[in-house]
Formats: sequence, structure tokens, C-alpha cells
Amino acid sequence: MRYKNFVLVLIIGFFTLPVAGQSIDPVQLEASIDALVPPDINDSTPGLVVGVVRGGELIFSKGYGMANLTYGIANDPKMVYNIGSVTKQFLGYAFAVLHTQRKLSINDPVHRYLEDWPEFEQTVTLHHLLTHTSGYREAYTMSNLAGRFIGVDRLSREECLKVVRQQPQLEFIPGSRYTYNSTAWVILAEVFEKVTGETAETWIETNIFQPLGMQATRIETYVGEVIPNAAESYSYRGDQSYANEKSNRAIFGAADIVTSVEDLAKWANNYRTAEIGGPEANKVFLDPFTLNDGTDAEYALGIGINTYRGLRRYRHTGGHEAFLTQLSYYPDHDTGIILISNFGGKGVISSTKIAELLLSEHMIPTEEMVPESVAVDKAELEKLSGLYRASTLNQSTKLRMDEDTLSLGGQTRLIPMGARVFRIKGSKEEVKFETLDDGNLQMEMSGNARQTFTQVEPWSPSTDDLKDFEGDYWSDELETVYHLQVEEDHLSIHHRWLGEITLEPISSDFFRTNYGFYVNFNRNEADELIGLSINSGRTLNVIFNRQNL
Repeated sequence: MRYKNFVLVLIIGFFTLPVAGQSIDPVQLEASIDALVPPDINDSTPGLVVGVVRGGELIFSKGYGMANLTYGIANDPKMVYNIGSVTKQFLGYAFAVLHTQRKLSINDPVHRYLEDWPEFEQTVTLHHLLTHTSGYREAYTMSNLAGRFIGVDRLSREECLKVVRQQPQLEFIPGSRYTYNSTAWVILAEVFEKVTGETAETWIETNIFQPLGMQATRIETYVGEVIPNAAESYSYRGDQSYANEKSNRAIFGAADIVTSVEDLAKWANNYRTAEIGGPEANKVFLDPFTLNDGTDAEYALGIGINTYRGLRRYRHTGGHEAFLTQLSYYPDHDTGIILISNFGGKGVISSTKIAELLLSEHMIPTEEMVPESVAVDKAELEKLSGLYRASTLNQSTKLRMDEDTLSLGGQTRLIPMGARVFRIKGSKEEVKFETLDDGNLQMEMSGNARQTFTQVEPWSPSTDDLKDFEGDYWSDELETVYHLQVEEDHLSIHHRWLGEITLEPISSDFFRTNYGFYVNFNRNEADELIGLSINSGRTLNVIFNRQNL
């Protein structure tokens, strides 16, 4: 197996490295990380690069597998890779700097900086954009719903902005929930240019990359740009066949930084030193957002702020083309972990596995993280089992009996903490049940994005029932029509570009599609079918009105 550029700083032979109070044998560290490499990676496949940062130094870096299959070039920590959404923290840090320089306030309304920008009933601030709590539309999902596939069709900054300009209303009250939204960062880049008079990418290159000595780092500014020393990314198609994935957009803000393990180590060191911007900007950058109900969103200005086995952690992941990136930093132990795969899902090591190699003696033992359960009468548990639909109409799940407790979706066991209070195994997330005034059960799942689900009756409509939904449905927002028809006892959406989308009935008027989104049919007071709404993980309530009523 071809492993390139193994680096251990200031050591020779079997000297040990002090890491967060632990002595790490460098030879053992290399062997332990080697053992984590997926078996699918060898010297004829794509792979990944790994880096470990400690005390401002890159104490370990190594490449596994190939960076370019055509020319037989091995992965190397000095090569540059597209880091996807890990990019967001650089723009977030730039906003923190401008905020402390009083050139803007992150609490300013977005419409203050953009012309012809919609003002909704509730004010959306820059802070909302920076923390995925705005309620704005997500351009990627909206483009897909219109039949434009991200990864095939080009997506421009102007189109991203148009998605919000055409949005009839906010998806939720700003600050009330965390919903990951890359479009927000395209808007932020536009705001940044209005404030500074230069593009965000130029400012970041001048004020962050250059001072930190990140000489290999580049920002992709147009599709197809040739970037020196850049690795390719690949997906596996079976029978030893690979596809070389390519970018279809270059819209800085949400993504599009191309960098190396060595340069990311310099950036990770800035979490500790605040060399760029100073302590005040660093504090703003790392301050997690608090939702309207007081819940910690566990996300600051482009970076996640949470804990892992009791240790504070700054973390973000990114995916673009077939690159997958993880950047984690444990501030109390000055330890950073960088992983970039160019082999899609086949080249991934969890950064937590490497963290456990380095910091296990400081972590809460896994057995102590499992809360003690209480005995709950099985008859009471049976009452809680059944089908649940999310209040946002973008998800459904089933609870069923699993030995002496309930399981979520047949996979995740719930640990009883009380008659109607549970913990999710391996998580600090709580699940609570209550009976509503109408007698229905409601399930609430806590976390950085609270979700509520209502128990509903499963629905198995007849063919005649399904025929009631047939017809054409038009979306003013997407400027497209969906044709619904029944074929061979199932209801489908037909669209010129999307083809056929199968609808699976879940509960009355509520369907799941094979495209990952949900469809809810809307009725008027006379119980007449007037349209449908589409809801997904990142996009809510896209309305299609029924035609020819």
C-alpha cells in the first residue's frame, strides 16, 4: 500500500511525543492510524490524507492511496483538496473580524446591505445567516425540485439569490430552529463585498491565508479552474470502474476552498493563538448561537461547537465532488485532527477514532455515558409505539417494541428514564411524550434542533382513493408543473426533467417519495383538494396549486 509523506516533527526513532499529557509513541501512532484505514484503500485506489496538530505543530501527516489514478500520483499532505463546507468557517471568521472592527454588526438585518431584498414579517439578521437559523430557502433543494440537478447543471450566485427573492414567506421564525443552509453563505459573500468593497475571496486571501502562511491554499473562482498540485476525487461504480467527479459551481462562501493538510494545520492553530483578528474576533467566531427557546444550537459562525465524550470540540465537515473533509479541534488539549478523503464514502475514517487514540485518558469512559434506565410497564410502552409524523411534515418514523423498551425506526434503542422520558442510546438527546388536548400523542426530540412528532394512523388507500389526487400542480415559486397520475395501483409525480417520482402513502394525505422529500396534500374548508406542499430536510412548504379545479 502506498503511503506518502509521513511526518513526525522533532523526533527520531523511538522518541515519544507529549500530547495533552500523554506520551505518544510515534511509531505506535502511525501503526494505530494505519489500522483505521478502510480495507478498500490500496496503492491502486483513491484514498485519503490525515493530519494531527498539536501545540501549533503538525506532528503527524500521511497520505494513503492515490490522488490521481490516470497518472499514478499518490495522495500527499502537501497536495490540495476541495474541503467543501469546511470553507464556511473562513467567511465566518471574516465576519467576526469586521464585527469587532465596527464595520458591521452581525445583528444587522440582511436587507440593510442588499438592494431589492425581501423583507419578511420577521427580521432576518446576518447572525441568523451565519448560524443556519434564518428561515431562508436552500437553493440546492429548490433547484432539484425544479429539475436542475446540482452535480450536473451549473448553479450561479445569481440563481441562489433569486431563490430567496422569490420566496413567498420564511420557512420558520428566524432563530427558532437550526436548519443547515448553504445558500445563506452565498448571501453572506454578497453582503461582505458590499461592506468592504472587495470580494470575500480577495479579502480572505489577503487577511487570512497570507498572514498565516497558507501558501498552497486557493479559492476556486470559476468552474474548471486549473489549480496547481490539486488532487482529483473519485466515486466507485463497481467492477473496478471509477468516475472522476467534477465541480459544477464555484460560488465562494458556502464552499470552494482548495487546501492542504499542512495549511489546515496552520489554520487550526489560529483557534488557539487568534493571530488573525485577535482574541475579541476569535471569541465572536466561537460563540455558539442560542435559539429563541434557549436551546444551544451548538453552532457558531461557520463552525460546530459541541462536546465528544466530555471534551470540548470545534468541528466541521464538508463534502463536494467526491471529497469528504473532517476538521476537529479539542481546545482544552490543543489537539487538532484533519482528514480529507478523495474516495467518497469508501475513504472515510471517523476523526473521533483518532481522537480516542490521542485523548482517551481525558474522555468520559463510554460505559459511564450510558444512563441508568428505569423499568417501565410494557403495556405503557406499547401505547407509545406506532407511526409518528413530524410537525414540519418532512419526516416520519415508527416506534416499536424492542425487548423491554422502544426502538426508533427499528434501529435506535430508547433508554427509559421515566414513564414518558427516554434517552437515545449513545447520545445526550432526550425523547419525551405527552398527550395533547385532542387525545393524540406527541413526541418531542431535544437537541440543537428540537423536533415534534404526532402519532398518526397508517393509511392504505385504494386505487380509487389515489385517483382523487390525479391532475396538474403548478408552483409559482419554481415556475414548473408536476403531473400526478395513478399507474399500476400507485401514485406518481411526472416531470419533464425529473422523470417519475413514486409516492408511498404514509398517513392520510401524506406521502413519502423515492427522492427523499415528503408530499402533503392541502385541502380547503370544504375538504376539497387544492394543492400540495413539498417538505424535505432543508426546505419546507414549497407550494404547488392544483390546476383546472
